[in-house]
Amino acid sequence: MLLILKILLVALLHVVFFACYPETGPNGKIYLIVSLLAWSGFVIVLNSGLKFFRLISGLLGLLFNLAFFALMLAAIALTMPQKDRVPVLEKIQKEQFPDMDSAKAGLLKLGGYYEDAKNGELQSEIEKAADKIKNK
Repeated sequence: MLLILKILLVALLHVVFFACYPETGPNGKIYLIVSLLAWSGFVIVLNSGLKFFRLISGLLGLLFNLAFFALMLAAIALTMPQKDRVPVLEKIQKEQFPDMDSAKAGLLKLGGYYEDAKNGELQSEIEKAADKIKNK
């Protein structure tokens, strides 16, 4: 059960990055699929080794999981293709966070339609999150 949650978290993080930084060019969807499959396979292999760490200490297993997801996020941010050839990590470091238009474009590129949200709830939640980021 925990393995399924880890794989879902891998998929969620990929979708979030892809939706927030959608200017991936023609190879973006291929990158998304290959990266998602590679990291999911990696989490499956590492999950079997993690059982050994759980025998030693629960805290060590938690630290291992946190390190894995931090490594995955850094790898996605460094390798995700962008039309302007600037890595996502560099954009984040320069505080070039996604805006409403890029989030809409990302959701459309993923196949969802942004305006389908009930009474604009999604739009208001995205705007709240963007305001929190700007205020920090």
